Amino acid sequence: MAFNWVGDTVGEAIVPPKVEAAIWMAAAEIPGAEVVHDSVDAAGRHGEALAFESLGERTEYIFDKTTHTYLGERSYLGKDTNAGKTGQLTGISAVLDRGVADEIGQVPSGGKA
Repeated sequence: MAFNWVGDTVGEAIVPPKVEAAIWMAAAEIPGAEVVHDSVDAAGRHGEALAFESLGERTEYIFDKTTHTYLGERSYLGKDTNAGKTGQLTGISAVLDRGVADEIGQVPSGGKA
């Protein structure tokens, strides 16, 4: 549950950079989590990932190697299951831009991730 909270928080919210880096460091301490030194998001950007396997699916939350800014997510089968063979990609994403709007209907100015 703690690992899923990391993905929900950095993937679905705008988190200040220092908080994002702190989440990265804390999440690396979750039992069963491991650091992957080279993972690639859907946009082809390389970064470090925090990985965790549950119920045969391995999820990697990918962060910039220097700033620990969240880049995206990659999920794949960690072992053969009824859903497919080991290594089969089950999901991939990339955060390309984020922004904040003051009102509903307003387009945020955003900033490159």
